[in-house]
Amino acid sequence: MAKRVLVVDDDENTVKFLSVALSENGYDPISAQDGDEGMKRVEEAKPDLILLDVMMPKKTGFVMFKQLRRKEEFKDIPVIMLTAVAEVLEDDEAQAADDTMERPYDSLRESLKKAIAKMRDEGLVRPEKFIDKPIDPEELIEAVKELIG
Repeated sequence: MAKRVLVVDDDENTVKFLSVALSENGYDPISAQDGDEGMKRVEEAKPDLILLDVMMPKKTGFVMFKQLRRKEEFKDIPVIMLTAVAEVLEDDEAQAADDTMERPYDSLRESLKKAIAKMRDEGLVRPEKFIDKPIDPEELIEAVKELIG
């Protein structure tokens, strides 16, 4: 039986693109358009892995991630967060201390770093991986295989 991967993203084209990539590699994709629908799909389908967009309406990816980690039956499901600022989130200490140039999305990066720090303070483990958008399908499939085979 194919392993189930839940794709939670408010962009319909991203969901279709990721679903095709997953299907072509032997996975069974399930989709949701926002965090509320995503939680319903988790309860119904019990996926083996979740691809979760950070920025979504109704319920952000971080809110859904927190809900997952607080529920005993879902806390061990691996999560890959999809974001436009993944490189900074992967290693938030990689920036030089004397870096004074403002880069695009600095305020978003800071907000996301604070959200991750808050999750750590609450005892929540960060997602298994962050992947940058636009998503390279080969990188995604490699990450999925690494986490669930």
